[in-house]
Amino acid sequence: MDNTKCLICGMNITANSYNLNNSTFINENKKENIINCPFCGVDIIYIDKKKDIYDVDEDKLNAESLKILDKAMKLEVFNGEFYREASKLAKDKKVKKMLKDLSNIEFMHAKIHKRLGGFKELPKLRKPDYTKHNTDQLLLIEANKREKHAISFYNRKSKEISNEIIIEVFKALSDVEKQHMVITDKKD
Repeated sequence: MDNTKCLICGMNITANSYNLNNSTFINENKKENIINCPFCGVDIIYIDKKKDIYDVDEDKLNAESLKILDKAMKLEVFNGEFYREASKLAKDKKVKKMLKDLSNIEFMHAKIHKRLGGFKELPKLRKPDYTKHNTDQLLLIEANKREKHAISFYNRKSKEISNEIIIEVFKALSDVEKQHMVITDKKD
């Protein structure tokens, strides 16, 4: 596992980190079988020991691409904050853990967009009151809606960007959101 890193988020995957955020994956990582980045959730095809992380020269991005990356960053911060608050509201231990792990993943997605766009910091957004989602089921329904929205955003916006690296990153993150859509679609 030496020098194993994620090409999307740039994080090193070690024996101490391979199982972080495992509740956000359909199939969990095992020490001998890493199938998703434990930090951003992307598929094994984006995990490598030799290749460089996906990066762009933000000075060469046009204004529209920067605007889309800014919106993507805000979307992920908004969802990350929802999951953080939802994890505090959840009753069931497993749901609470899953929501906290989802928050970690979504904030990592925001950091990826921040890096690609060359933004100085993550945005500070107004925090809505989520207490109307007063059951775990309502929290999961809201989570599922957010995942569907993120998938739609990435699919739509990838058609408006001309940079191949950003298109590939959007595809990779959309695939992560598809896993999240499945795990949040729990009907009681």
